[in-house]
Amino acid sequence: MRRVLALVVMAACADTPADPTDAPAPPPVTPKPAGRKVIAFVDVSVATMETPDVAKHQTVIVDGASIARLGPAGSVEVPPDAERIDGRGKVLIPGLHDMHVHLDNTRGMLALFVGSGVTTVRNMAGSPRTIALRDKIAKGELLGPTIYTAGPFVDGERPRWESSATVATAADAERVTADHVAAGYDFVKIYNGLTVDSYDALAAAAKAHHLRLVGHVPFKVPLDHVLAAEQASIEHLSGYAEAIERADSPVRHRKGSTSVIVRWMYADPDRIAEVAAETARHGVWNTPTLVTAVAYSDLYRGQVPVASGDLDEVSPDWRARWDPKKSPHHYERAIRHAMERAHDKTLETELALVRELTAAGAPLLAGTDTPNPYVVPGGSLHQELGLLVTAGLTPYAALRAATIDAGDFLGDPKDGRIAVGAHADLVLLDGDPLVDIHAVDKINGVMLRGRWLSQDRLRQMHDQFVELYKAPPWETAIDFGADGAGARTAQYTVFDNGAPVGAYAALRQHDGRVIERETLEDETTTSHLVFGGDHRARSLAIDVERPEGVTHATYPRGSHMLVGWLTPATALQLVEPLVIEVDEKVSFAIETPDVDAPGTLVKGSLTISRIAGATEAERVYRLRLVLDRVAQVARLTLEGDGLPHSFKISSTTRPVVRTWRRRAGP
Repeated sequence: MRRVLALVVMAACADTPADPTDAPAPPPVTPKPAGRKVIAFVDVSVATMETPDVAKHQTVIVDGASIARLGPAGSVEVPPDAERIDGRGKVLIPGLHDMHVHLDNTRGMLALFVGSGVTTVRNMAGSPRTIALRDKIAKGELLGPTIYTAGPFVDGERPRWESSATVATAADAERVTADHVAAGYDFVKIYNGLTVDSYDALAAAAKAHHLRLVGHVPFKVPLDHVLAAEQASIEHLSGYAEAIERADSPVRHRKGSTSVIVRWMYADPDRIAEVAAETARHGVWNTPTLVTAVAYSDLYRGQVPVASGDLDEVSPDWRARWDPKKSPHHYERAIRHAMERAHDKTLETELALVRELTAAGAPLLAGTDTPNPYVVPGGSLHQELGLLVTAGLTPYAALRAATIDAGDFLGDPKDGRIAVGAHADLVLLDGDPLVDIHAVDKINGVMLRGRWLSQDRLRQMHDQFVELYKAPPWETAIDFGADGAGARTAQYTVFDNGAPVGAYAALRQHDGRVIERETLEDETTTSHLVFGGDHRARSLAIDVERPEGVTHATYPRGSHMLVGWLTPATALQLVEPLVIEVDEKVSFAIETPDVDAPGTLVKGSLTISRIAGATEAERVYRLRLVLDRVAQVARLTLEGDGLPHSFKISSTTRPVVRTWRRRAGP
């Protein structure tokens, strides 16, 4: 619900390279373009990832963002102006790829990836913001990994997530896929609610538009159907529990999360081998995300997982969301009971399946599904590689899944390997991960598109964020500066599922202007509404400051009644003029400006109803906003005059309840 909702009420209505020892002769020396830097890794061991061997005593020359030369240290001349990095006792590997992440578009998350040697990520649910972030990083304006991204989830008619695109017909599939192409997304992300017909329509449309399908195996689509369609990648081993289930399983054909957990206990070993072979035959990749499975296994059994990284470097809002004491939804009783029954059998079966997929020759990608609880960006990929080795992969095979194989999946022959012409995305380690995969934890430095970040620089980055996060945004009052002079300001803490995540404040000036500001880590959103004497807004301006840039949108009043965001102050503005009794309601046709795409309006409806309060003086209102078959429901409680002490909003398609609670004070 980071998305800002601004409402325009329209009308009321009734109701893949050569061995480094065989490196070609050096090319003729040409002048180095201004601004390009030459860096030499001298006398270093190199894991090219083409073979499981490490070439010792090598020199690697990086010129700009590419590898220019490499070979035995005695045969490669280091340019006199090159910065030398001593590689003695160290191993150079390609930059790591986390092939299943959910970016929150913050500098903190990007820094965590880079500090852990993750130089490329595949984002599995994107928006226009992701495209802007990707472009800013590519231009060198923001430090972060190279981003490949899917678009928004593509789901069925009743999506779980409010930002999802929905497909029910062939026309829907064509429209959604064309939108993905126009926006610049790299993949179409499949979600759970698609039917066989809508899945097939989407597969056909994606093929016609030269996009690949990635994602889940929908609940109503059998795994063999998805394999036959040759979906590019399957995430979280979804669909496999049903495909390998024994005939005598007590939960066979049952639906729901608890049944999926228990189903892994009743796997048929013969079916595991058969399904793995079929997966390999169709060339479908899998991203197991075992690290997230381990974390949830602990959470659902009432244990706090061991974090796969330094929690002090994780933003305070994510730490709060992960804390079981503050987000008790991690302890759903039925799921916890299922995990107690399953014990470690679920993970054992998933590891066995990964082992069989590898034995059959089915390709794997390393991904984490960060930032799920305690799945720390960057560090969790190291843990995932360890789990792949636990499943039976060699350290070389596991590391391939995060380097050269990932580059091949992404279709870039210069990615995920060390070779002349390859991208200068590199990690220098104080150990050999082809002997012990845990050597990926021993980072001496990271090169990101030719930019060298030494161990000292990485430590500085770490310390900066640790210091920054000592003061969460919800502990600091929002200051409106000159705008707040002479006006009373109401300050709120913002919670998601009971976990504090940000701050919000609002003020109303004597001239009828209402100003709202909300801070959620790296995102600050401000709105200005100017009202007339008829309680109608004359103008609405929205400003959003984010790492990818500043967004500004202005909506002047036309024939519409402008009312602002669905937040405490604007909700109050909506209900104040209404004279309705308990059980009465009023409905409006509305349009919503989307702050992620300024100038774009989405049509919908808003219904406000009055419900009984706990006391006679308490006035309680229910606001239901429906946009493209997705509903958000808010509850506003008023007692006396002024802004409410609390405001709550939930979505029918997202398991998050956001609450604004007013702070004590003036």
